[in-house]
Amino acid sequence: MVENPACGFQPETAPSPPAACAILGFGYLGRPLAERLYQHGCRVSALKRRLTSDDINLPIGLHTADLNQTPLSDGLFACWQGIPTWICLLPPSPFADYPALIAAWVAAAERYGAEHLIFTGSIGVYGRRERVCDEDSPPDDGDEKAVRLLAAEQAVRASSVAATDILRLGGLYDAERHPLATVAKNAGRLKGGEAVNMLHRDRAVSALFQTACTPDGHRLRNLVETPHPSRRSFYAAEAAKLGLPVPQFAEGGGRGRTVQTRYGDFSAILQLADTAG
Repeated sequence: MVENPACGFQPETAPSPPAACAILGFGYLGRPLAERLYQHGCRVSALKRRLTSDDINLPIGLHTADLNQTPLSDGLFACWQGIPTWICLLPPSPFADYPALIAAWVAAAERYGAEHLIFTGSIGVYGRRERVCDEDSPPDDGDEKAVRLLAAEQAVRASSVAATDILRLGGLYDAERHPLATVAKNAGRLKGGEAVNMLHRDRAVSALFQTACTPDGHRLRNLVETPHPSRRSFYAAEAAKLGLPVPQFAEGGGRGRTVQTRYGDFSAILQLADTAG
């Protein structure tokens, strides 16, 4: 099989995936991650809000629940009893009480024998003010979104599960779901010289796959492509790839917020080949 060059692994050196994984959130990241795991011999079960025609005949155990309407109890996840690796990919925005949802997921994982939890958070915990951040940087407790994200993370940190990973993702993008159109509408209010903190979906899936294959205690990692091009440089390059007009950003300003990682676990995945910026 041909491996995506962003994955950081070749078939002969790839670690073995877990025997089974349970994925909460079978969407933008969940579907390609499930496919990657299944292709490497992992049995996959997933929960999503509703089934669609695209889900028919998938070799994946799919379950449905509207998590805004269903009482949050660990019984909601009883179908995952005995599955060693649990992965949560849900974004916070659709849920009235996101920290409570994550706490219920963690409690279920503890009850049903999970051995490894993987939770995708966000670099939004660092807020928006200009600074350079890594995993040792304090979250922005004055930012409402950051506080909500941190509360969800704390539920994972407090877990008794043997291995936990909190992965703070940068801004996700690919050709299917690209922020370029939205950014272009607001380009005149955005500083072109500020750094971007982005993460291509293929790189995110590769990092999640690596994490599922390598449980190792309790880890916190920022997942952002490096080096950090300027907003102007990044979106000019992306516009050229997509055949769209180049946004005209405002001049002036500093580098903005730059999110880095102190660790080399994912360096082969996160390193950009083109360092222009």
